Amino acid sequence: MKTPISLTARLSLLFAGSAACVLLFAGLLFERAANNRFLEHDLEELDGKMALIHEVLGKITSVDAIAALPTRLHDTMTGHPGIAITVATGDGRVLFTVGQSAVVTHLLQGTEIDKPQPVTWSLDKHSYRIVANRVALGIPASQPAKVAIAFDISGDQQFMVEFREFLWFGMVLAALAMGWLAWVAVRQGLSPLNKVSAMMVNISAQRLDMPVPIEGVPRELKELVSSFNTMLARLDDSFRRLSEFSSDIAHELRTPIQNLLVQTEVTLTGECDVIEYRTNLQSNLEEFGRLSRMISDMLFLAKADNRLLVLHRESIDLHSEVTRLFEFYEALASERGIKLTQRGAATAYADRLMLQRAISNLLSNAIRFTPEGRALEVTLGETADHQAMIAVANQGTAIPAEHLPRIFDRLYRVDASRQDGHNENVGLGLAITRSIVEMHKGTISVESGNEWTRFTINLPTDRDGGSAGSPVIGLAA
Repeated sequence: MKTPISLTARLSLLFAGSAACVLLFAGLLFERAANNRFLEHDLEELDGKMALIHEVLGKITSVDAIAALPTRLHDTMTGHPGIAITVATGDGRVLFTVGQSAVVTHLLQGTEIDKPQPVTWSLDKHSYRIVANRVALGIPASQPAKVAIAFDISGDQQFMVEFREFLWFGMVLAALAMGWLAWVAVRQGLSPLNKVSAMMVNISAQRLDMPVPIEGVPRELKELVSSFNTMLARLDDSFRRLSEFSSDIAHELRTPIQNLLVQTEVTLTGECDVIEYRTNLQSNLEEFGRLSRMISDMLFLAKADNRLLVLHRESIDLHSEVTRLFEFYEALASERGIKLTQRGAATAYADRLMLQRAISNLLSNAIRFTPEGRALEVTLGETADHQAMIAVANQGTAIPAEHLPRIFDRLYRVDASRQDGHNENVGLGLAITRSIVEMHKGTISVESGNEWTRFTINLPTDRDGGSAGSPVIGLAA
């Protein structure tokens, strides 16, 4: 597997590459500007010489004056060793030449007349910029003379060659220097990140309550550190709840198992009649039933957490469902003189068996904590955002405000002693109810005031709100 390049090296290379590209672009612009400047200078020289020759030839008004032409032109060309000039008549007679013989020969034989731009021509290691025009003489009715001028530009070209070599060499050195400086700057700039990373390395499951200090962290890293600390807080809370859950489940399992052991030992150590055996077996059966329900509830929550179940949704008349549940709990409520009432109506799009279990858990919980002779009411309706509402309210002792945020936690009880007088309650009912509601993309909340408590469920009323047809989570085990 290829090892990824470090962030420091990556930023250094990017910075060095960017600097090299900028230098290259600047060098190319400078080279083009230098070439244009040399061309302009050569054109000025060529035009100046051509204008001077034009003026001299224009002053020749007779054939005898032509004899003095070389002298006059030689005087004007003094101090220009790199120039070559030829002046010839229309019939090929040479009037004047100056410069290297090979260049002069080329000007007399191979130069095109009246080209709009100068022509570049090379000889050995020298290059020339050539311009050729026809210039009229001052002699009436005479043919114009052919004037060709060659200007040696070898020095300019040598300068450009040396400049290109300097440009590439300098660009390589500059890129290396920029890369080294970038590496130093990036390493120094990333030092706060290295410090934060060192702090994160020291974090363990036993130190989740020690967040990374945000003081002194650069502004760009504050959001990252803040998000990391938030994650640590969630992990710490999850680990704490998992630890509490493990402790609670061990306690809940220990009690019935201990009862089974004691009763079995008592039965085995003495001689009992059939009635005593049946009594002990009946007690054991109750404990086994409690263990079975607890394991079933835990299995359901595990499947819900891991999204292993599928909802079978349908349109459900909540009034009819609550009525059927009331018939089931009527005997238990009547035994304690608790009045069951419901009002309103609503329709939810949900899994029928799952919804029955959720509402049944709330009713069972409400009946358990409603004092004798008091009332329990279920209210049905529709919320402002078109969701079905199920509110289960009962009279009785209010739940302290500090317990409300954790009321749906697994095995959590308001009573720290974990005993409420009802051996069947193991503290998983409300957790299961919340899981069922969340499976349906709904919400559940609890309120508690002076001698009353109300649990409220909001559920989707149609296929779109409930994500019908998608295998999300489903039927309880």
